[in-house]
Amino acid sequence: MKKENILVIVIICITIIGFMVYNNVKPEKQTDLIQKKGSVSARDTSKIDWQGYEQVMDLIKNQNKHVFLYFHADWCTYCTKLKRTTFQDAQVLKYLKDNFISIAVDTDKNQGLAKQWRVKGLPTLWFLKPDNSKISNIPGYVDAKQFLQILKYIHTTSYDKMSFQEFVKTI
Repeated sequence: MKKENILVIVIICITIIGFMVYNNVKPEKQTDLIQKKGSVSARDTSKIDWQGYEQVMDLIKNQNKHVFLYFHADWCTYCTKLKRTTFQDAQVLKYLKDNFISIAVDTDKNQGLAKQWRVKGLPTLWFLKPDNSKISNIPGYVDAKQFLQILKYIHTTSYDKMSFQEFVKTI
């Protein structure tokens, strides 16, 4: 291969990497909001009211709500996609706000929690019963339509009665 061709390929690769880095750097400021408890008003339906793990796990038993536990990192492409798409959907936001306690865990800042929950890849979405017992987890990206179905499945405790596939046929 000619040196000119190799140079062109290297320039294209650098451009692609630069584009990817630029798109992943931008959401970091949004992620900072996730880490601060109470940074989003409870009346603000345009954002999820993220709670911190340590602050909430002992208190959630009294609220009788299911828990949505979201493991993420700033560098995670699919975490960024979740924030930009699924977590911006009006129906998802309303359903989460009304029926769940949402907890965000940055795995880079809380590696111990990631190990405790056996997080192997990101994003990882865990669902818990109001008594903190585990229901199930979902690895990876989920679009808004399917995520809303999952939230309804969990909230209605249909997981005790039927499989998710059976549940989807009923709605």
